[in-house]
Amino acid sequence: MDDQQQMPCWYYEREELYKTPSYYDQIDHETETRHRREGARFLSAVSTKLNLRYDTCATAIVFFHRFYMFHSFKAFPRYVTAACCLMLAGKVEETPKKVRDIVKTARSLLSDADFEQFGNDPREEVMAFERVLLKTIKFDLQVSHPYSYLLQFAKRIKGNQEKLKELVQMSWSFINDSLATTLCLQWEPEIVACAVLYLATRMSKFTIEDWEGRQPGQRWWECFVEGMSTEVMEDICHKILDLYPADGNTGDEQVGSNINTSTTKITTNNINCNSNSNVTTGELPIHHVTHSVSFDSNKYHGINSKAEPPAKRQALMRSSGNNIYSSTVHTGHSSGSSNNNNINVTSSMTNNNPAVMKHVPYPSHYRLPVGAIANNNKTTVYK
Repeated sequence: MDDQQQMPCWYYEREELYKTPSYYDQIDHETETRHRREGARFLSAVSTKLNLRYDTCATAIVFFHRFYMFHSFKAFPRYVTAACCLMLAGKVEETPKKVRDIVKTARSLLSDADFEQFGNDPREEVMAFERVLLKTIKFDLQVSHPYSYLLQFAKRIKGNQEKLKELVQMSWSFINDSLATTLCLQWEPEIVACAVLYLATRMSKFTIEDWEGRQPGQRWWECFVEGMSTEVMEDICHKILDLYPADGNTGDEQVGSNINTSTTKITTNNINCNSNSNVTTGELPIHHVTHSVSFDSNKYHGINSKAEPPAKRQALMRSSGNNIYSSTVHTGHSSGSSNNNNINVTSSMTNNNPAVMKHVPYPSHYRLPVGAIANNNKTTVYK
């Protein structure tokens, strides 16, 4: 009864994100971050090839990030985990795909070395893994994403609709990019949505001057999310900006540790801001998992996959004042300035190359749905 009532808290402090099972398994934070990023981009690539909706892909990535808060990358190879997360997300979002198709697509994207993680019977490997995944996330299958909040906010903004559409599209793309980070483990989706909208206004130099429900002396983000602070938004923005090349170089960006580019060119969720570049692959060298998990019908039976809620966060999303989302309460990336409303992008981008911040268009599958701003009907959104 207690297990049913006590669901995991899926939001963590920054120090908790460093002291993960992988950390205690001798995997440094940089390597773990790279593995998470590879898993997210791999899921985006597979989702694109299978024509899955953006929410299915996002749910799979959230499952992926949550799983590795309880298990080590050494114990569970990332691509097998990712494939299982996508299979489960397809069921949850009512866009199911056969395991055979997921495995086949994974095979077309991964190198021989990476695909060895799937063992001798990849299909059974993924299916057997589902039990571990479900127990780890304690069957908590409902995942909310920033996309829906972004659309809600956009409908309240008044002004030029064409410019607004461009603003929301850029924000939408930033949400796509944010999935390669652990922001979904740090902040609620409405906070991320507000932050990416804030980032898009700074990058596009679009000023939100009027909106529904405006009150004298109130800024738009305070209206959309009560108590939202610029410090929190800038922390989130810099977390996203850190994904972009610091020198504006269009050099290769990796989706997996060794994606087979002879069969496909990955363009989904590649973190590269130069719109004139052709995104390919290549990133820092990867420390491959030294052992593959071959299928054994009893292999997962003895695994302790019970996910316990993390330690209570002190003053969870509360502050001593009226600022609910205060960065002094919930620690995050702190490279931005908190003294004004301007984002200092020098830590992530070069100021002498304005083209650097022009976002690469996403494939139509991952772009803002047609009619999403004008109509909130779900059928239209997924059209």
